Amino acid sequence: MKNQLIAGALLSIWSLTGCDEFLDAKPQQSLVIPNTLNDFQALLDAEPRYMNMVGNLALLGSDEMVLGPNVLTRINPEEKAMYFWEKEIYTQSDMVNEWRTIYSMIYYANLVIDGVEDFEPRDEAERLRANELKGAAMFSRALGHFSLMQVFAAPYDPEQTSLPGIPLRTTADINLQTSLSSTAEVYALILEDLEFARTHMQDKAEMVTRASKWSAEALLSRVFMTMQEYEKVVKHAGIALSIGNELMDFNTLPVGGTYTFPRFNPEVIHHARLLNNRMTFNAEQFVHPDLYALYDSLDLRKTVLFDSARTEGYVNLVSRYTGDYFDFGGLAVDEVLLDHAEASLRIGNEKEALEDLNELLRHRYVSGEFTELNLSGEPLMRRILEERRKELLFRGIRWLDLRRLNQDPAYAVTLDRSYNGSEAVLPPEGDGYTVSIPPNEYTLNPNLD
Repeated sequence: MKNQLIAGALLSIWSLTGCDEFLDAKPQQSLVIPNTLNDFQALLDAEPRYMNMVGNLALLGSDEMVLGPNVLTRINPEEKAMYFWEKEIYTQSDMVNEWRTIYSMIYYANLVIDGVEDFEPRDEAERLRANELKGAAMFSRALGHFSLMQVFAAPYDPEQTSLPGIPLRTTADINLQTSLSSTAEVYALILEDLEFARTHMQDKAEMVTRASKWSAEALLSRVFMTMQEYEKVVKHAGIALSIGNELMDFNTLPVGGTYTFPRFNPEVIHHARLLNNRMTFNAEQFVHPDLYALYDSLDLRKTVLFDSARTEGYVNLVSRYTGDYFDFGGLAVDEVLLDHAEASLRIGNEKEALEDLNELLRHRYVSGEFTELNLSGEPLMRRILEERRKELLFRGIRWLDLRRLNQDPAYAVTLDRSYNGSEAVLPPEGDGYTVSIPPNEYTLNPNLD
């Protein structure tokens, strides 16, 4: 195990700095084998080393934004191919950053899991802390595998769980080669990891960059939404909301500025951000006009979230839950509340679904101007789905919803890039909802064939 940990530490440094910098670097006496509980915590706290990052391909592929001509010339060919749903995404490279980054996070998580399993606690306090660290690592491993499945595997279909998924990584042994696991096998591990996490961690962590029972329950809500197991969504979303359900009142937020939300605002359950690229900081990353048109004049999100772009007729998103210019990719109370609302309605609890929806909107509309909704049945469902689109924008969640809802003809949509003067179209069951596994993986791992 110690040899594996040393190799893993070196591999991690190489992947993060690039091979030239790694070969030029001098050995450091501070490079030690992680074998204490503090070492394991430090690995999990390595935010700059991908532990609090998720991919951005889901955002690129969805219908939330329009990219202007200048930014389209700056993003890499693989990202551009994803944006236009091209069948062959690997135009110049045999790897995309998302694949490498998320598996790096899984690797770090496995490094902790392997290390904790070898750790011998001296007392009950150390045993409990070791289990909590293992739970946190399992949360990260589950988040990583789940995120990869939303891009590199077909949309989850409860009737087709034998479809190929992704390679599962359950050890930090870099020499172990794995085959493609089925969808059922991948989701089974995700749920197993989260079940351990939710039962071995404190309700809330010291900081929201760390995992907790709160974040594990919230992620279970998201996973079961994807799996369309709505009774389980209600259960786990309910537990998450019982731990923390505070919503920001948008009436108290400044209007007309940028970075309106404080970093780690009270709605954040687990902090993570989407991988940045050259579109992240570009003024030509516009909000899709169809999305912007959904906000009425009394909806404070219209003034808190957006500002006029330099290009006439467009707006930019200027306020994100990260508290800065990075797109938020974590878990938050508003998402869990909307999960609970939709799932409650789907299992026949209209009253609770309506209460959830009105609770959110009371915090988003001008004080004294919001009249509580009194909807039921199909109109209530459509309003909940509309609010998911309006509330959870630029987080990668719309992509998950499209993949799920497109399986129901009543809610299926066809996407197009007509705003870019393109004829690119993505039908509800189009191939563009699944990115092929990087070709280099098949070269390095014959077991995938």
